[in-house]
Amino acid sequence: MVKIESKLLAMALAVTAISIAPTYAADKLASKSDLKNADIKSEVAALAEVPGIAVTPAEKAKLNLGECVVGTQQKPSGRRWVAAKIQIKATPQVVWDAVHEERKTDPDIAYSKVLEEGKNELTLEQKFQLIPVIGTSVCVMKNTEVPGKRIDYYLLKSDRFKALEGSWVIQPTDDGHTILELASYIDMGVPAPRSIIESVASKKLERRLGNVRKAAEKVQAQIAAKGEVQQ
Repeated sequence: MVKIESKLLAMALAVTAISIAPTYAADKLASKSDLKNADIKSEVAALAEVPGIAVTPAEKAKLNLGECVVGTQQKPSGRRWVAAKIQIKATPQVVWDAVHEERKTDPDIAYSKVLEEGKNELTLEQKFQLIPVIGTSVCVMKNTEVPGKRIDYYLLKSDRFKALEGSWVIQPTDDGHTILELASYIDMGVPAPRSIIESVASKKLERRLGNVRKAAEKVQAQIAAKGEVQQ
């Protein structure tokens, strides 16, 4: 029983590492993804219309203390996303740039290439390596942006996963800082306890948000030291 749970945890960790950076692959991939149905695509497309990040008074108090707030979001599709929020002492533009840099420097990615590019959207291919249990995985993802505000992605094809989707959302605060939210959903296409996947996912989200905060606040400090003003 312990060995089975360890394998599931390793798989969950591997998939979570993939889930938060858009992944992409070629036509030869065995398409396990069920995102070809219109409801998920419509849901992802509609995300750009969401007004912003919902923050309760209790969450705001934690964010002000520098804590990361983790929870879940129930989507119209019935899927439950894991979501994490963090407050960053930097402007939205600095945070936006830091998010892009963090997503490009993931050490688990063997390669990343653009398959198709449009206005504020990309179809990309990435190969992930050194993944426990699974080994490697190549996926094709759709990536859309609302510049300076949010990045949304969802799976088109994968040689491993059935579903993979998520978003980065940026929201300015009244004091000139930024709240950054990172949320994701994963379906490995194999039986695995959702509780294990969500637990590991939440830790991964926290780590990535922490990386973005560290990078963004470093840049913001450099800007301040130079006496620059960035909107």
